[in-house]
Amino acid sequence: MMGNDKMPDFNSLNDRLIGDGLNQAAFSMKTNLDPKDPLEDNPYFDKTKEYSKEELEKFRKFFGGR
Repeated sequence: MMGNDKMPDFNSLNDRLIGDGLNQAAFSMKTNLDPKDPLEDNPYFDKTKEYSKEELEKFRKFFGGR
């Protein structure tokens, strides 16, 4: 058997959830029609929540804010 003897057998792990992969490839791109601010019309941004300056910066960086 290869690997580390101290690691549990993968098939015996029951504390993890492994999601199924996509059946097809996914592709996304930013266009000049997208809003300049990624907070605008973004379903992942909760306008009712208060965010710190750092959280907003990370969010903008992740979604490609200009």
